[in-house]
Amino acid sequence: MQIIESIRRLFKNPFVFGAAAGILVIIFNISVISLAEGSLKDGYSVFLDNGSFVYLVPLFVGVQMGLFRYHRNITAEKKLCGSEKIGMTGSATSSITMLACCLHHASDLLPAVGFILAASSFLIQYKDALIIVGLLANLVGSAYIARAILKDRAKAGESGV
Repeated sequence: MQIIESIRRLFKNPFVFGAAAGILVIIFNISVISLAEGSLKDGYSVFLDNGSFVYLVPLFVGVQMGLFRYHRNITAEKKLCGSEKIGMTGSATSSITMLACCLHHASDLLPAVGFILAASSFLIQYKDALIIVGLLANLVGSAYIARAILKDRAKAGESGV
């Protein structure tokens, strides 16, 4: 029981929470690609072929999730309302971001499953654009969370809580 509590405390650290989210993004992407390619080695190779996006996507998601955890810690400590609202917004933004960032991996699965070749071709052709849209959505979500952090920190300072 004490181990579980230690792990919970550890994941309340925004840096640990963000890093864990970024690592999970990497594991998820390699897993999906490996399933599509048929082997872990080929999946890892395809993953690395995405260039700088291999580093940017997990980094952006990690930063956003770290900001979310930091905001959640502030609102919980100071007993401020609003963390649920920001949590839902952060979750929705992260979901949209992940969908946009990972949508291009459907191009690996579509031909194997036998879906429309045009859809596969479209996703392959616009892969970089889809990733960029996802990263921009993540930046907007991170800015929103950062704004909420500043607002709630000011509220906490004013109320003397």
